[in-house]
Amino acid sequence: MTRKPAPLLRTALGLNLILSLATGLAAVLFGPVVAAMIGHVPPWLMTGLGAGLLVFAAGIAFALLHLRIGFALLISGLDGLWVILTLPLILVPGLLTLHGAALVVGLAAVVGALGTLQLAGIRALFRADAPPGQYRHCIRLRSSADPAQLWRVVRDLGGIARYSAGLSASRLEAEGDVAPGAVRVCTNTRGQSWAEEVVGLDDAVRSVAFRFRSEAPDFPFPLAGLSGGWMVTPNGRDGAFVDVWWTITPKQRRFGWLVLALMTIPLDRDLPRVVGAMAAAANGEQLPRRSALAFSYC
Repeated sequence: MTRKPAPLLRTALGLNLILSLATGLAAVLFGPVVAAMIGHVPPWLMTGLGAGLLVFAAGIAFALLHLRIGFALLISGLDGLWVILTLPLILVPGLLTLHGAALVVGLAAVVGALGTLQLAGIRALFRADAPPGQYRHCIRLRSSADPAQLWRVVRDLGGIARYSAGLSASRLEAEGDVAPGAVRVCTNTRGQSWAEEVVGLDDAVRSVAFRFRSEAPDFPFPLAGLSGGWMVTPNGRDGAFVDVWWTITPKQRRFGWLVLALMTIPLDRDLPRVVGAMAAAANGEQLPRRSALAFSYC
């Protein structure tokens, strides 16, 4: 299971990194000069702003290196906040010189454009390999567990709550072997419950697929449709890859992808711990309190 590259998101983040580094270094190294050119701005404020931009650049570098959607979303939000906070400065009488006002407007325009491109890049990433009108998110984790043993744990669908701190309970509605048509009911720690119907199961390729019963009146997620699945494959050496994916149909089509973008924040945080705990169980080890595996997007 592969996903197309994310050139737009990576390009926008890379340009944002360059801009933040250049602006931050200029403000730190030449704070008094830049402050005087802009207008009545204290040099210490310019130096502090530059230091903040360098920290911001470090966050962009992390998001670019590891391609984390949650970080990219946060960076885009901070870009928007920069525009909102800096543009009104041109309306303050006597605060900025003509050159300073032009610099503020120019930076706001570039930062706003980069933030918009980053959001477009996130949307394009979700659209890759997704059916029309839907969006897809896939996480790949690498484990040292034997694929067959790990699949045995994953296939125990009713027992997933043993490995997830976000679930208080999980069960299968009927006894017997897992097969298409079986329904798993999960309850999270906030008391919200939902049902997942098995629509595909292949022990040969170690894959299971679900359709969430989003038509239920008490379905807790703001989605018109939700499906997903798990697949366990050998990683080519010792251990296994675990791919977990979701495909959503948003209720609001134009900005519905933002729902999935926000969903990735807890998913990217919690799923490595869930699979890490499953891997420990597959290896016959005591379940650790925190066992997070490194992951990438697939």
